Amino acid sequence: MILGVSRRTDIPAFHSEWFMNRLRAGYVMVRNPCCRHVVYRVELSPENVDCLFFITKDPEPMLKYLDEIDRMGYEYIFQVTMTPYGREIEPGVRNKDGIVDSFIRLSERIGKERSIWRYDPILFNDSVDVDYHKRGFSGLCDRLEDHTERCIFSFLDLHPKLGHHVRDGMLREVTDPEIESIGKVLAPIAEEHSIEMTSCCTRHDLSGYGIRKRGCLDGELMRRLEIPYEKCDAPLRDGCLCVRNLDIGTYDTCGHNCVYCYANRASDTSRSRRRYDPNSEMLAGHVERDDEIVRRNASAVTRLTDFL
Repeated sequence: MILGVSRRTDIPAFHSEWFMNRLRAGYVMVRNPCCRHVVYRVELSPENVDCLFFITKDPEPMLKYLDEIDRMGYEYIFQVTMTPYGREIEPGVRNKDGIVDSFIRLSERIGKERSIWRYDPILFNDSVDVDYHKRGFSGLCDRLEDHTERCIFSFLDLHPKLGHHVRDGMLREVTDPEIESIGKVLAPIAEEHSIEMTSCCTRHDLSGYGIRKRGCLDGELMRRLEIPYEKCDAPLRDGCLCVRNLDIGTYDTCGHNCVYCYANRASDTSRSRRRYDPNSEMLAGHVERDDEIVRRNASAVTRLTDFL
């Protein structure tokens, strides 16, 4: 089993203490985001978890725990999103120079093949154009070229909750010519810095610029790192090529507050009222009396009938 940590929130940046407590406890409770009264009890022993896949905008809070994770016997990979956007787009993200410094230290610690850079999402507005991305991407490549092998990108997906940002001009649909321009302009920069540029869930074929479609966590990487995996028969998004993984995150628990975010669905005010207990078995909320508990491990899914 590969554990996603996490697409629904930023556990390394905001909930690293909670996550480490769950590793020490050997299990975590995760509420199904689609079926509210189904809760998974996920077994977290190294025998059940083949790899921890950390997805974050800021790996710094997790770095102090890596020695302990190593001693526990876990394999792990980091995917870190780094963009040139300012606070108007990513208001809660730490200073980008500091995040790059953290990524470099991470890469020196675990190896550049396990340190994946995500430049995502690529968006456009009156202030952000192709030249903006050219400058920002080039600057990041200058600093990251010796510390990662791959950069993954995708384009902004205008899901319904972003309507107010579209109306105020912060976000808009990415045009076909802009997509082609990104391939034409950014691919040579990545190649110059010996970084493979791959696309995720993009509707255009950019292979003419040397850009392959690859999953964030794909079989190619797993085979290279000799990590067991299974193909995913139910992709999260159209065009997703990731291998099967189980996400243990919870929506509405990220503090980055990016304007393009799909994972924060509640208002800032209602989320600020939530309380997080690092000692809780569940990231947000608690197991309720009428919940159905389903045990998840590497080899089986078992429904528990005597959970309360």
